[in-house]
Amino acid sequence: MEVFMLFHKREYSLFSQLIKIVLVIYGLFLISFLVLFLFLNHNMRSNLYDSYYRTIDYCLTETKNDLEIANRSVLSTLYNNPDLSQLSTSDNIMTISACESRLQRTLSSYLLCYSTVDGLFFYSGRNDRFISESRDPNTSFSTYFKTFLRSVDFAAFSRELTSQKSSFAFCEIDGSYCLVRMFAYNNTIGGAWVNVDTIMHDLEGCTSKDTLCAFLNAPETEFPVVNQAVDSNELQLLLGKNTQVVTCSGSKYLKFEIRPSFCQSDLLILMPYSHLQQTLELRFKLQGVFIVILTLCFLSTFILFSTRLRLPIRELYRISETVKESPQLEALNLQEVSRCKEVREIHEEVIRLLEHIDSLENQVLREQLLKKEYELLSLRNQVSPHFLINCLSVISSMAGTSVSRIVLKSMISTLAEHLRYTLSTKPFVSLAEEMHFVRNYYDLNSYRYPDSLLYQINIQGLCDNAAVFPSLVLMLSENSIKHNLSTSDKLSLTVTAFEEQSESGQVYVHIRHTDTGSGFPEQMLADLNNPAPTVEEIADGSRIGLYNIKKRILLAYDDSHTSILFSNLPHGGGAQVDIILPYISYQDS
Repeated sequence: MEVFMLFHKREYSLFSQLIKIVLVIYGLFLISFLVLFLFLNHNMRSNLYDSYYRTIDYCLTETKNDLEIANRSVLSTLYNNPDLSQLSTSDNIMTISACESRLQRTLSSYLLCYSTVDGLFFYSGRNDRFISESRDPNTSFSTYFKTFLRSVDFAAFSRELTSQKSSFAFCEIDGSYCLVRMFAYNNTIGGAWVNVDTIMHDLEGCTSKDTLCAFLNAPETEFPVVNQAVDSNELQLLLGKNTQVVTCSGSKYLKFEIRPSFCQSDLLILMPYSHLQQTLELRFKLQGVFIVILTLCFLSTFILFSTRLRLPIRELYRISETVKESPQLEALNLQEVSRCKEVREIHEEVIRLLEHIDSLENQVLREQLLKKEYELLSLRNQVSPHFLINCLSVISSMAGTSVSRIVLKSMISTLAEHLRYTLSTKPFVSLAEEMHFVRNYYDLNSYRYPDSLLYQINIQGLCDNAAVFPSLVLMLSENSIKHNLSTSDKLSLTVTAFEEQSESGQVYVHIRHTDTGSGFPEQMLADLNNPAPTVEEIADGSRIGLYNIKKRILLAYDDSHTSILFSNLPHGGGAQVDIILPYISYQDS
């Protein structure tokens, strides 16, 4: 037990704790990084596979877009080119030659816009004219299509082209393959072709130079179209196999299987697995180098700045010792200011804190005195001695007159009920109960000032059962009658209550109290509508009742919509007080 207590009482250095915290943070960071490293390495192969697949798909999409643009160019020329129309109808040699020359330039300009298409051609069956343009001038594809179109039945072949599917077809020419698409219109056939080697070269460029590419199951070819010598049966077995890594001819490959949209064939791509291994090994090495560099940078930085960390800590310790030994402003002001920004700010904040403590001590003493005075004034204003004495004087004077006992008894009963209510300690009452005693108060004052007081009360909807503070409206009426009611002038009081609803759906009770008196003085309005009046502003007791209402409302409800507003009616019409409270159904305990 003693050893345990000594362990907990043992002092420690802030600097040593800082070192421990830094080392723990670095350890946690290193562990987290290693876990992340292992996780990334675990998923890196699949991520790389997905990356290669997206690259291949992008390459094929570019090829498809080029072929579609070429098709639209061929169709547009067939339908709209005047030279081609004239070529199919004219027999003039000069005209035909000029048309062929212009068409040749048109085809050359088309090829400049395509990166994949290798050649374009047009053949007029009426006058046996063949115009073509190819990217490779030594290719035999143009000669083959020229010979082929001259040898077939032009009318039957045109009808066949009109009914065939909208895709490129494979064509073997002198041991090489190309994809060709032809269109027929108005005794003219137009077409575009792309060398399959061009497509495969693009695929090798986005994967690896040793990548095996094979078009399988094309309806136009009996055997697969491949870029490398390989067993076709073995390729056929790999097609549809649900695995990313396969073995072909004794070597491991990453398998990609795609159905191109521009032809009726399956595309099988086998990328050497060694290429993936090289990428993985490179990433492993880079990650390892990153960890080593990070560790060296951390250690060197920690060693370089560890000595500079000691100085601010020592200065903080010196400030704490100064405050502990002599918590006076003079001792801190005489202390040398540190060059460290944070320590200097702490030093200044400690000085401000000590100054604030001194001012708070004085303020607390003043507020305690003012609080006692405020409580006395509040208690004194709960019952108006002047009102009580006047009521008793009226009762006494009426006792010797012809006034009936019933009237006197009613007046005394009303006065007793009023005094009992004003001295009640209930936290809440219903608005209907509050207005009952407000009417009693009006009746008592009517006895004092006959024919001088008029009032109107209008409570709407559910406001009758709304919970309010006792004497909430009564204190407003007391203030109005106290300052405005006399035997010479008539005073009218109006109290209304109605429901309001906020945008969020919250229901509020709006109480409005108006009189026909002289209204509030301008300075009093400014003081009453002040969001946070000081105790000194109301300590004279002239406004304690109104201030008490406002303070009770704002302290009781934490609601931005709750408010009390003091104002004067226009053209000297009297005073108006608007109170907005959240609707709370009154529950009698």
